[in-house]
Amino acid sequence: MTTVPLDIAFFRRFLDRAVEVVVASADHLTELDAAIGDADHGANLKRGFTSAAGAEAVAAAGTPGALLTAVGAHLTNTVGGASGPLFGTVFRRMGKVLGEEAEVTPEALGQGLAAAVRSVRRLGDSAPGDATMVDALQPAADALAASLADGDDVPAALRAAARAAVEGAEATVPLRARRGRASYLGERSVGHEDPGAASSALLVTALYEATDPELAPRRQEEPGRQEEPRAAEVTPDASPAPAPGRVGVVLVSHSRELAAATAGLAAALVGTGDPAPVALAGGLPDGGVGTSAELVRTAVAEAGEGAGVVVLCDMGSAVLTVKSLLGTGELADARLVDAPFVEGAVAAVVTASAGGDLAAVLAAAEDARTYRKL
Repeated sequence: MTTVPLDIAFFRRFLDRAVEVVVASADHLTELDAAIGDADHGANLKRGFTSAAGAEAVAAAGTPGALLTAVGAHLTNTVGGASGPLFGTVFRRMGKVLGEEAEVTPEALGQGLAAAVRSVRRLGDSAPGDATMVDALQPAADALAASLADGDDVPAALRAAARAAVEGAEATVPLRARRGRASYLGERSVGHEDPGAASSALLVTALYEATDPELAPRRQEEPGRQEEPRAAEVTPDASPAPAPGRVGVVLVSHSRELAAATAGLAAALVGTGDPAPVALAGGLPDGGVGTSAELVRTAVAEAGEGAGVVVLCDMGSAVLTVKSLLGTGELADARLVDAPFVEGAVAAVVTASAGGDLAAVLAAAEDARTYRKL
C-alpha cells in the first residue's frame, strides 16, 4: 500500500496539474462548447486557473483547506459564465470540509468531494443524467468513497475516481441536456459531450496525478487525457454554418432599450455561430414607452426567412397588440410564445441559430419558464 501525505505539497501539485491540463485542453473544451454553448468554456477556465496559481491568497495559503478555499474564491471571481460559481463552489466547499488541518485524511478528502458535489447539485438544480458536470463529479465521488471503504490506498482510490469521472463525462454524449445553455437546444444537444463534465473529469484526473510527481510525463496513458484534435478531425458541429431559412425571432417590448439589450445578450450567447434573424419592436415610433402595432408588423416582416417567426412580449399591451394582429391574420407566419422575456429570448435565439425548426424554437422558449432561480 502506497502512503501519500495529503498535505499542502500534495494540493499544490494538484493545482499545478490542474493548470497544466486546463491549458493543454482549452481548445478542445472550447470546441465541445461551440457545438452546444457559447464557445468560451476552455478560454474561461484557462484564464481562471492560470491566474489562480499566482493569486496572493492562493500563494499565502498554508493548509489544504485554505488553499482550496482561496482557489475557489478566485475562480468564482475570474471565470466567466456559469463555470465560475460552479467550479468555485467545488473548491470552496472542499476547502471548508478539509478545515485547518495541516494534513488531511483520505476519508476527509472523500467527504470533501462528496460535499462539493452536493453543493453543485443544489446550486445548479441538477442531477446525474442532466448532461452537466455532475455526471462526471458524482461518479467520481462515489468511486472514491467506495474504493476507500474497500481499504484501497489514496493513489488507487483517486485512480478509480478519475476513471469514473472520465466514463461519466463520456456518458453525456447520448444524453439530452436538461440544464444549462445546452438545454436550449433540446434534442440537438444529443450527441455532444458536455464541456463541464469533460473539464471536471480532467480536474479529477489531475487530483489523481498529484499522487505521484512522475505521472505527468505519462499523462497520455492515464484516464482523463484529452488529445488535441487535428483540424481534419473537427466535426462540422464544432462551428456550424448558418442554414438558410431559419426561424426568426421578434422581441416586443415597451422599451426600445430593453428590446435592444435583450437581443444583444441573446446574440452574444450564440457564441461562434451566426445568430438567427432577430427584429425588434421596442417602444413607440417616436422613442417613447409603449407598444406599436406598426413596429410589430415591420419586425415580423424583417425577421421572416420562410421558416416562421417566434414573437416574445414583455407584458401588458405588448401581448394584447400581438394577439390582436394575430387575430386579424396580419402576422400569418408568426407565433406568440408564452415565455419569460429575457430567458425565453435567449433560448429562442440560441435554438433558432442552431437550425431548430419552429416547433423546437417554441418549445425551447416555453421551457425557459421552468428554470428556477431559487
